[in-house]
Amino acid sequence: MQDLLKDYPVVVEQAVAWGDMDAALHVNNTVYFRYFETGRINYFDEVGFTNFTEVGPILAETSCRYKFPLVYPDTISIGTRTLPDSFYEFGFIMEYVIVSHQHQQIAAKGTARIVTFDYVKRQKAPVPEVLKNKILEFENK
Repeated sequence: MQDLLKDYPVVVEQAVAWGDMDAALHVNNTVYFRYFETGRINYFDEVGFTNFTEVGPILAETSCRYKFPLVYPDTISIGTRTLPDSFYEFGFIMEYVIVSHQHQQIAAKGTARIVTFDYVKRQKAPVPEVLKNKILEFENK
């Protein structure tokens, strides 16, 4: 399983909750986006991108490709990374992977387009150079 997560510098382990499932008896498709959010926030914590009073992150776009259905009981690992070559003036792209411990395989993959936002001026802002450098350093460990 470690091989499936080796390219993701932030990995969060989480139990699949009974309440994550829907009437079809598998984890509801919307829950995967909460899993991605957990990975994303942990990633931002790791790189110190948590000041939401000045320039901070905004989720502009997100997607999920489901590989197979998760069910309770299971534990998952959520891997998160930033694509180093994805930076542009106002943001960057993140990728996620969700791995089932029970099945030892990828259950879903996702992407997110993050825009940096100036919470004082209420508009998008250039990615702070110090943040970009910190993320690039973090990704190249």
